[in-house]
Amino acid sequence: MSDRRPKEAIARRHLLLALGGCLGLEALPSACAPEPPPKPEPVRVPLTDLQEGRRITVVVLGNPVEVSRWGENVVARSLLCTHTGCLVKWKEDRREYVCACHAGRFDENGEVVEGSPPRPLPILPVRISGGHAVIAG
Repeated sequence: MSDRRPKEAIARRHLLLALGGCLGLEALPSACAPEPPPKPEPVRVPLTDLQEGRRITVVVLGNPVEVSRWGENVVARSLLCTHTGCLVKWKEDRREYVCACHAGRFDENGEVVEGSPPRPLPILPVRISGGHAVIAG
């Protein structure tokens, strides 16, 4: 007589054994826990790239962020509309950010001027270190 079990039963047994093994390892709780994701690195922009009034775009945690310098102030502003997360674009001739998805408009400080956005464009923290603007996510 052959001991042929269905593949599903074998797979289920392996799963239950694996789960039981993790639950039974009270002395080693991290043995079955996934490793935490690596801490994201801050984005560093040389201050020499930030000329007065110039706007540059960088990617912070996978999202577009505009960095600009006004005197001694460096501002990092999210370029994702607060309505549905669409990309906003700076329109120099109108001095405003415009969202093409639902016609949301923000003034030069990121405050809502018109449309569906419920909040201003978020500002990210910036610190100056070693000749760089350092933007953390």
